[in-house]
Amino acid sequence: MKRLDRPRITSLLARLLAGWLAIGTPACAQTLTNVYQLDPATHYQTIDNFGANDAWSMQKIGAWSLPNKERIADLLFSTNQGIGLSCWRFNVGAGLNTHTIPDPWRTVETFEIAPGQYDWTRQANERWFLRAAKAHGVRQFLATFYSPPLRLTRNGLSNLGSDHISTTNLKPGAEDAYALYITDILRHFRDHPDPRERIEFAYVLPVNEPQWDWQHGQEGNRAANVDLLRIYTAVARHLQAAGLKTRILGPESGSLPDMAALDAPAREKWHADYGDYLHLICDHPAIAAGFGGVISYHSYWSDQIPDHLVPDRQQLGAAFAHYPGWKIWQSEYCVMEPGRDLTMATALRVARVIHYDLTLVNASAWQWWSAVAGEDFKSGLIFTDYRKPGDAATIYQSKLLWALGNYSRFIRPGMVRVELSGPQELSGLLGSACLDPATGHLVLVFVNESNDPKPLRLQSKSIPLSPRWFTPYLTSAQDNLTPGTKIDPTAGLTVPPRSLATLVSDPIPPWCPPTTNN
Repeated sequence: MKRLDRPRITSLLARLLAGWLAIGTPACAQTLTNVYQLDPATHYQTIDNFGANDAWSMQKIGAWSLPNKERIADLLFSTNQGIGLSCWRFNVGAGLNTHTIPDPWRTVETFEIAPGQYDWTRQANERWFLRAAKAHGVRQFLATFYSPPLRLTRNGLSNLGSDHISTTNLKPGAEDAYALYITDILRHFRDHPDPRERIEFAYVLPVNEPQWDWQHGQEGNRAANVDLLRIYTAVARHLQAAGLKTRILGPESGSLPDMAALDAPAREKWHADYGDYLHLICDHPAIAAGFGGVISYHSYWSDQIPDHLVPDRQQLGAAFAHYPGWKIWQSEYCVMEPGRDLTMATALRVARVIHYDLTLVNASAWQWWSAVAGEDFKSGLIFTDYRKPGDAATIYQSKLLWALGNYSRFIRPGMVRVELSGPQELSGLLGSACLDPATGHLVLVFVNESNDPKPLRLQSKSIPLSPRWFTPYLTSAQDNLTPGTKIDPTAGLTVPPRSLATLVSDPIPPWCPPTTNN
């Protein structure tokens, strides 16, 4: 490829920018200009992180050559070459199970070789990405346990298999043994002799999506509410005894409605209560103490219009508002449909979910399911055709990867979502805003799902914006977080069809303290 000199590159960027952003066009020359009112003095939730999961693909991807692994790590964690994830979920395997999990990409070995004895050389491929995340500056880590180790399950398997009766697969009375197993592993990483792998996990997930069957397909363990309380109590006690700062994360509800209501089908199946997790955890002081003020849900099955996308989140947001002092995380999501999609179609569909999780539920974190997927399903940020040693280490970047980057690269831990009032169109233009209180940077993210360009103009009620310059970053069919030249959004701009545009401001001067906290 012929090299381009700097002046020519600058010229090409200017032409590219002109093609996707109408800068400084007077509002009167635009039709149907969308006016957004920014109020950085009105605060909502503080953002903790944007993240993704290593389960279970990194045991395969971690066997790749160093350059290929580093390319994956750059795409996930780098804040200039990739999307800058700020949280990484590390899966601790329960033990290889080929009986009810035929797919080797859905089961993984465990560190445990006997009660209280461990082989710390195991899960080497997953641990490589744990080190890579830390080396790239990721500071928030979650340890995920999708099943107890095989010796502690009722059926000796890492899911329920043919067991349609038990409320949980954890052996009766095994809560303390399971909690000790979890604590041993967390303590090992906290005290790891290699500083590259020395990590005190911020959170640990002992049960995932407790209201589902978990019969086949992958590691999983259902747990009735009474089972959860016993597990949470044991884990909290052992974490405290070990002097670990790690807090419990849960319940990782697989359903938004189950956060504030009991799950009737689950109760009918297993004759015990499942769901109503806000009440179960937040209203139970002894249990709440082990959580550190964070409760989590998953956004699966909730992106349909008009029945679920907005109504489910309005209901959850209203229920969660009764628990001031708590944070809520959307901690796992993918589109539950077959068919790998690298296009803007899935990217925009997911961006809409992110927007409403942030603005209606006030989620403080938003995490994707599988960082790398090797299947024909809408489950990955990055896809590969690699299945076994000898296959080519293919890397396919989805537009979803970069759409998530419109949020994750720029909205960093500690930033606060602030008021951005204006049009919020289900199939058109959506906008949200965050402020970094430490630096004064503003970040605005606009999602245009429509096939039409969307002109907009920015106003502010609490700070002067006219001299303020913003750097735009675009993701579209042709762009992956493509930067543009600085703009003044008060003069008007246009978000291209089928795209996401993130505007990052210069620092703002000190201004008045927040007027509201939600």
